[in-house]
Amino acid sequence: MSLYERILAFRERRHVTTALNTSDQGPLFPAKDGGYYHYKNLSNYIVRIIERTELPFLKERTDRITPHYFRHFYAIYSRQQGADIFLIQKELGHSDRKTTERYLEKVLQREQEIGLMWKEQDF
Repeated sequence: MSLYERILAFRERRHVTTALNTSDQGPLFPAKDGGYYHYKNLSNYIVRIIERTELPFLKERTDRITPHYFRHFYAIYSRQQGADIFLIQKELGHSDRKTTERYLEKVLQREQEIGLMWKEQDF
């Protein structure tokens, strides 16, 4: 079954029109009450999928991995790969650089540790 066919089948189960057109202002995936899903619905769904994987490192975590966690990972990993803060800010859609700096706080602190600049092969 194609993705389009799955969308139509979902809409049929929700008893809404399957004639998709530009004048339809309703949600593509209506909730049971016909309204919109709240972003927390998707976030909680993703958290549950992650937890069901039972990956070993999840047992050692005290906090849950949420979709927002991936934004932080993206920012941190991008910086570690040499990306400029401005580019990361732009990619994440932050209007204020300080928001991006909060994402990168530990990375930026580590970058300021002079001892990490020493080259091990010199010793």
